Amino acid sequence: MCQKYAQNARKRFDLYLDAILSQDSSAALDFILQAKPLAEVGEKLLRSIEHKQKLQADALLDLKKRIHDKLEQLEHFAPFYTRKKKERSLDEAFWSLESISHEDLLAFFFIDCLKILQENTEAVEECKHECSGIESSSGSQNQSNCCAKWSCRLLCIIPSKTSLRFAVKCSLSLGLAVQLGFLFNKREAYWAGLTIAISFVRGRQATFTLANARAQSTAMGSIYGILCCFIFKKVEDLSFLPLLPWLVLTSFLRNSRMYGQAGGISAAVGALLILGRRHYGPPLDFAIARITEAVIGLICFITVEILTSPVRAATLAKLKLSLGLGSLQECIKDLVLFDNKIASVGPKLRQKQNKLKSHINKLEKFIEEAQLEPNFWFIPFNGACYGKLLRSLSNTGNLSIIMSNIIESLSFVLQCSELDSEELRKPMKGIEKDLEIFKKKIGNSLQCLQELASNKSLAVHGKHDIESGTLSARENGSRVLDSDKEETECLVDSFLQNSNELSDKIATMTGLIEDHQKLRGQVTVCLGGLGFCISSLLGLGEVKEMEKDFQELIKLEHPSSM
Repeated sequence: MCQKYAQNARKRFDLYLDAILSQDSSAALDFILQAKPLAEVGEKLLRSIEHKQKLQADALLDLKKRIHDKLEQLEHFAPFYTRKKKERSLDEAFWSLESISHEDLLAFFFIDCLKILQENTEAVEECKHECSGIESSSGSQNQSNCCAKWSCRLLCIIPSKTSLRFAVKCSLSLGLAVQLGFLFNKREAYWAGLTIAISFVRGRQATFTLANARAQSTAMGSIYGILCCFIFKKVEDLSFLPLLPWLVLTSFLRNSRMYGQAGGISAAVGALLILGRRHYGPPLDFAIARITEAVIGLICFITVEILTSPVRAATLAKLKLSLGLGSLQECIKDLVLFDNKIASVGPKLRQKQNKLKSHINKLEKFIEEAQLEPNFWFIPFNGACYGKLLRSLSNTGNLSIIMSNIIESLSFVLQCSELDSEELRKPMKGIEKDLEIFKKKIGNSLQCLQELASNKSLAVHGKHDIESGTLSARENGSRVLDSDKEETECLVDSFLQNSNELSDKIATMTGLIEDHQKLRGQVTVCLGGLGFCISSLLGLGEVKEMEKDFQELIKLEHPSSM
């Protein structure tokens, strides 16, 4: 999977690079459209890799040690002049970048992403730190790793709350199913328990959809078996032949959205039990008894699932959307430029970013589950709107993470340069002011959307005027993103003006020309990428898209209130 993901990423990189370098807008759009399906496949591969990593802890630790050994060899034995030459060539590539314009923001952002992907400062520093202590502390490391493995095994023996809850749920479902099955038919009662025993899955699941698929598939398999028994009534020894095409059909059912794996297995087992029985009475009587017992088991399964997980997936999706918007506010609020305390802010910000990713991942799961479940008497779940909100929230979160990386890189570069000049303070203060205005505008908008998402019903949107970007005067008089583009353009223009002024000031300062050219190129690239993020989030970007999606959601759920 890692190899496939690497190939996928290489193809996407080539297409994006061709789009950036293309002089024709239609050709650039064609490259982007070609990369879109590759991006979807890449996300699925990445999720699969992350899931399997949890199952391969020991293998990953061994792989980590091998990589560290390779890095140590490279650090000690690689010729110094070759490394220096590569570093200089990378820096010199950006020396010619002197100013930033609106048209160049996307290219600067692309360069920033490439630098983050290539350098990955955090991982490099961690590898250096660990590689330097491999030889000196190999014995203690092995001992600590051994102790860690034993402690992990001991913790695995002790059941967690989740495991205990899952065990209680299984016990209640099986016990209730078998008990009710005995009341109907003592001889066939075990089918009620067996039907749900193969249905248990840890965590939440689409309960009604799963039960419906099993019930339909069990009935289909049993009816198919009865028909085959009738056709091959005189030659019972050949009754196994109809199983071959049925198994082929059920293999397709397992991969279908309607029935899934649970339905495919139930259909196969249903026919297999009917056709495989000998001297147990009429097949029709057995099929009716088994279907009835299966339905009893599924009813017990649904009942216990509702009692143990009473909250609907649609409600949890709304909750996670609200929590995700709140986490996104916290991430943007912690973006600080030119701060000497950037090292202490970084770890806290990364914790908030991880929290945001967790909310987004859970939101995606709840949306998938809510789309599969029936609505009954509840308001229909608008999966399309929530899918758009999820995509916008994810993209906005990714942009905020990239902004934090750019800001951290920019602050580090300026601190290492040890530039302390009165001439630089004015543009730096201007950039800081622009960033604060950006944070305030984005924060107010996200707060408005969070309040909408946190309400049990979106019918209260009368207090939140999204189109004009305001909350009600009684609740909050602050403005969020204005529909007028002029204010956004003024802020971006101010940011670019201050950025170009800072770049020019660095170039005119006394000292080694080569060092200032290098510093100017690094600062220009960082500020250009930062300008693209600000322009994208403030303009007709992801936050604006979220506002439109909320409007659409309100209109669909409460058409009379619009």
